Amino acid sequence: MKRFFILLIFFCGFCSIFTEAQSNINIKLSSLTYQFTDNNAQLAKLKLSNNGKLAFEPGLIIAYEAFASPTTSLKINTALIMDKAGKFAGFPQVLVRFRLFNAYKHSMTLGVGPAFYFRQSWIDIDGYEANDVYSGDGDWQFRPVWFSGELEYNYYLSKMSNLSVSLNLINPESVGLAVGYKYWISKKSKRKRGCISCPSFH
Repeated sequence: MKRFFILLIFFCGFCSIFTEAQSNINIKLSSLTYQFTDNNAQLAKLKLSNNGKLAFEPGLIIAYEAFASPTTSLKINTALIMDKAGKFAGFPQVLVRFRLFNAYKHSMTLGVGPAFYFRQSWIDIDGYEANDVYSGDGDWQFRPVWFSGELEYNYYLSKMSNLSVSLNLINPESVGLAVGYKYWISKKSKRKRGCISCPSFH
């Protein structure tokens, strides 16, 4: 656990290297989620499938992204979600991102990195079956992971904004669909490596 937090702090500090680079902020609303496992899926309150694996979990994801090169960046996500059991949950997440393609008004990126997932405890919920996905037996449960991810699609709206749609690992067992808005703080390339979105699309 201690080593996980040390690495997370290191990544956050590393962001300062990119303060003059191309950067943006991103705000998304989380919506539909799909759970890969059968662990307590039946507890879903706003379930969209009989088994509870497909559910509605509303939430907000706020992110900051800074570029090291035209195709790689560092992104910090912070999320707060009302989970399928009606409890507050969320995560801070640090991702190293790689651009998969950029064509005209369309682009897609893949991000991987560590995350710290937390939620209000499910222990007091009728029907809850304890497992090793989350730790903690108090008011909150948590799970640090070394590998989490995000697949993001962006559509050009204007020189400084994008429509942004992503699939996020919102907890160790589930992927969620999120839709939102990306605003470019700066598109000026550090070290004059060229514009990420030349002529002006990203």
